[in-house]
Amino acid sequence: MAGRLWLGLFFLVFGFGFLLNQADVIDFGQVLSTWWPLILVVIGIMQLFSRTQSSKISGFLFLFVGIFFFVNQSFDLNLASYLFPLIFIFIGIIIIFTRGNRGKTPHTDGNLNTFALFSGAEIRSQSKNFRGGSVTAIFGGAEIDLRDAVIADGATLDLTTVMGGASIMVPENVHVEVSGTPILGGWEDSTRKAREDDEVVVLKLNCLTILGGAEIRN
Repeated sequence: MAGRLWLGLFFLVFGFGFLLNQADVIDFGQVLSTWWPLILVVIGIMQLFSRTQSSKISGFLFLFVGIFFFVNQSFDLNLASYLFPLIFIFIGIIIIFTRGNRGKTPHTDGNLNTFALFSGAEIRSQSKNFRGGSVTAIFGGAEIDLRDAVIADGATLDLTTVMGGASIMVPENVHVEVSGTPILGGWEDSTRKAREDDEVVVLKLNCLTILGGAEIRN
């Protein structure tokens, strides 16, 4: 839900901004040229609240670049030539001191909330009572493995992809009901039909795909 909220707010802000610009209420172009670094700061803060390590790293990078440009514009400094060397130094420090990800991030809660922006997320759920949640991938990807989870009948998972992709893996006794809105995107349900002697549970998947895609499989 959080990913859809931020995405909705993004479209609302820009929509109202361009509308007020057309009505000659404000000069939206001037506002953007002055305050656009704050967009990077907000993206960085959003990333820092994500549970994945890659998102935290990209969050610090967005936050640093946003603050850098904001200070540069506010005090009319000429710091642009220093930006790329500082980014290379930052990436070098991250490579040296960050351990590589050796597997999927474990998940045991009843609800799953994952937000990937310009990054990736790999989650393996071992929840004993999976009730759903939200998965958002914007300019990134998400791989959610639910094959070891005990899915509650009627669990609902909101899936949003914007210029990104997502892969959802479910147990064979799960029947997936997919609904949603594809905007220059789509989804593919490749799950196998459960056997007659299996105790079938239903997982409801609400998809919003904008220039992105989703795959559901066993």
